[in-house]
Amino acid sequence: MGQQKYAGWRKPESTGLVPGLSAAASVLAVVSLMVAVGLWFFAGAPLLAVIVLVVSVLVIAPTMVRIRGISAGEMLTAWMRTLPIRAREAQLYKTGLFSHIPGGRSPLPGLASPITLTDCFDPDSGEDIGALVNLVHHTITVVLVVAVHGQDTLPQQIIDGRVAGWGEFLRIMGEHGDVAGVAVVSETVPETGATYTAEVESRRSELAPDLAAEVVDARAEEMPLDTIRATQRIAITFRYHSGAFIDGVASVSRRLPELRTAAAGAGLQADFCLSSEIVAFTHTAFNPAAAGRIDELMARSGDTGLRWTDAGPSFHDDTNPRFYLHDSGRSMTYRAYEFPVQPVDEQILAKILGKNFRAPYKRVTMIYRPYRPADARQLADGQLRDSFAGSQRTHRGLTDIRQQIRFEDNAATREDLAEGHGLTDVGILVTVTVPFEASGRDAAQMLDDAAVSSSFAFAPCLTDQAAMFLAGLGIGVYPDMDETKAGPGAWAA
Repeated sequence: MGQQKYAGWRKPESTGLVPGLSAAASVLAVVSLMVAVGLWFFAGAPLLAVIVLVVSVLVIAPTMVRIRGISAGEMLTAWMRTLPIRAREAQLYKTGLFSHIPGGRSPLPGLASPITLTDCFDPDSGEDIGALVNLVHHTITVVLVVAVHGQDTLPQQIIDGRVAGWGEFLRIMGEHGDVAGVAVVSETVPETGATYTAEVESRRSELAPDLAAEVVDARAEEMPLDTIRATQRIAITFRYHSGAFIDGVASVSRRLPELRTAAAGAGLQADFCLSSEIVAFTHTAFNPAAAGRIDELMARSGDTGLRWTDAGPSFHDDTNPRFYLHDSGRSMTYRAYEFPVQPVDEQILAKILGKNFRAPYKRVTMIYRPYRPADARQLADGQLRDSFAGSQRTHRGLTDIRQQIRFEDNAATREDLAEGHGLTDVGILVTVTVPFEASGRDAAQMLDDAAVSSSFAFAPCLTDQAAMFLAGLGIGVYPDMDETKAGPGAWAA
């Protein structure tokens, strides 16, 4: 049996009346031209007509200039939206262990500050798990930790079944309309060896021969040398619309068995994170130097003794637009702006996800935003109509083959939705962390090399490194937090 191929990603497009412009920009251009003609010829005001044309060009032209997947107009709009925030210095981190604010804690900085950590009852295990509650945006996030294992020896049929199971997992996430997003985090870090040491000590017997004890001790010391550990987790964010957040937590609790079953159907050996585990991986991200001690405490007692108010950084600096400084590292976050258009296999992300000594501290986050069934149908219908209109256009009697392919892809998507499949926005963030004094050029080059072989293209998240660092953690923070209240439709990576 041959290797299964899967359709590539497709970006929503808008075919306007004017080539290179969206439908809205095309309408604005046509209306502006008509107003200018009316002012010049009928109202006898040529100067006013010229002013209208100049203003229209200044407004429309930035939408045609795209810089690494983002138009100049979108960048200008985002900058203007942050002006009130920067005017009151709300983006600055003013707390920490040495701050003048009473308490001396280390809460999460910036837009993650409304998030609190509470307990959520798991009906399957009968225990409490961690739940991240955002009281401002009305979301609750639970985290599944996934056991990492290789699949090189698995038959192709099993791999194909697991890929189909993951598609079913995402479909289940979107069918009720209460999931704001799913963040799949694949992280690599240097192995500290603390887990092995704690395991050996727990199994040590005073009656064991000295030679056996020496062999075991030597093995425990050698195992972590020059090795990289891979971890994976899935953060699922639910919306709650009214009432106290405790009612939302109870609603999420009833969904947990369904989530665990869906994950098992995708071949994932997963269980929900406890509150202590969420605090541990969050603090380790900000302070990689503490990884060894945190691993040791978690291996020995399952708790670091840290509270959620300690999970954030004690030092934080995001003034540089190209990197983010925190407790013991310099992090650079990149976004994917080009995706494969050709059919791909399940190994398409292998180079990006894999362990690499050029970037031992690496976190790859795939953010899924499932559409509600009604929203998915509406978007698919709109894209089908738009692509059909584009396919009917001819240039010198020839049809644009790109628009024809786009129409066929959208028709196939429309048929898939009719058969019960789901529709999901997806984006990718990659964060590489290097020592404080390092430049990070080698790690950035590693990502570029891996992206070329995977048919992706990445660009640095300029001016919002701190926010994208948080979005890549898998703690219920997304690039557009307002979108979690209004429902999917506006955000796309």
